[in-house]
Amino acid sequence: METTAPSAQAPSVLLPLLRRLPLLMLAYAVPGVVTALHTWVYAQAREPGYPLGRALLVQVPQWQYWALATPFVLALGQRFRLERRVWPRSLAVLLAGLVAVMVPYVSLIFFAARAAGETWLLDASWGRMLPLMMAKYSVLSLLIYGGILAIGYAVDYHRRYREGELVQAQLETRLAHAQLDVLRAQLHPHFLFNTLNAISVLVRKQDTAGSIRMLTGVSELLRMALHTTGRQLVPFHEDVDFLERYLDIEQTRFQDRLQVIRAIDPATLGALVPSLILQPLVENAIKHGIATRSGAGRVELRASREGARLVLEVLDDGPGLAPGWDRQDGRIGVANVRARLHPLYGDRHVFTLENREGGGVRARLELPFQAATPAEAVGA
Repeated sequence: METTAPSAQAPSVLLPLLRRLPLLMLAYAVPGVVTALHTWVYAQAREPGYPLGRALLVQVPQWQYWALATPFVLALGQRFRLERRVWPRSLAVLLAGLVAVMVPYVSLIFFAARAAGETWLLDASWGRMLPLMMAKYSVLSLLIYGGILAIGYAVDYHRRYREGELVQAQLETRLAHAQLDVLRAQLHPHFLFNTLNAISVLVRKQDTAGSIRMLTGVSELLRMALHTTGRQLVPFHEDVDFLERYLDIEQTRFQDRLQVIRAIDPATLGALVPSLILQPLVENAIKHGIATRSGAGRVELRASREGARLVLEVLDDGPGLAPGWDRQDGRIGVANVRARLHPLYGDRHVFTLENREGGGVRARLELPFQAATPAEAVGA
């Protein structure tokens, strides 16, 4: 989700930076000593015997000041990022921060130089010299201040890039788990036993067309599960095709006990959805809503577009959710659905699982409606 407001986590970055203050002071001591040596060598030409300690007193404190200021500059940069739509306000705040940082900086230079006995400052007052020194050190201060911000932004963008890679890796892992779960469900001994038993019944009835259809359905189901490898989002019609194969087999298993009702708006078939996102919900509806009862049952698939939202529902008329259902069988599929939706959509999705009035369960997904491109529509 695009960031449109200053980060609320900025204060949390200040403490870790302050803990690294000794390291920062050591790092800033390097340019302090280098510039002191440069000042000392340059001073020998006009004032032989210019002491090195005097040069160190003039140069080192001002660089140590930047070591102290760096955590606060980085925290300010984190809170006011130069990002789209907020950069004018962030830039104004950062420039104000530069002025605020410069006042103690040039003051430190002034008093350190006076303590070192620099004659050009001995007769000048701080109030008179402040604006002059602000102007004199503005370019140097801007370079150091901007350099700190640039390094901070580079480190932060690298961190966010790595976090994005981690989220992508987690998504791929979740997808792989989902595919394995689907394959495991299809290869479940009971599933295969009942499927093969249904095929043998068709053969005994000499229903050659029916037995071939069953065998073709099982092989097609496995092929489609494997075909989705690596694609997080697929056109909804692909998920519907997969569900149709799965439901054909389950309807053969349950015969008249399972009734499937479809209310799928054709306008939703071109929308992108997470691959195999509905299969665990349909499987749960059959497993817990139909298989546990002796009589017939009904599973409903609904898909509609409501403005910019895609609404998907899986309903059954079974016994409903038992107390503590999320700690029992079936929790893995639902947990996997939740775990995959959050990194893909963040707060832009809704997933609910609840008992229906009159019995049964309703699983409801609300996702941003995202139309598949022509390449995505053909699975490229």
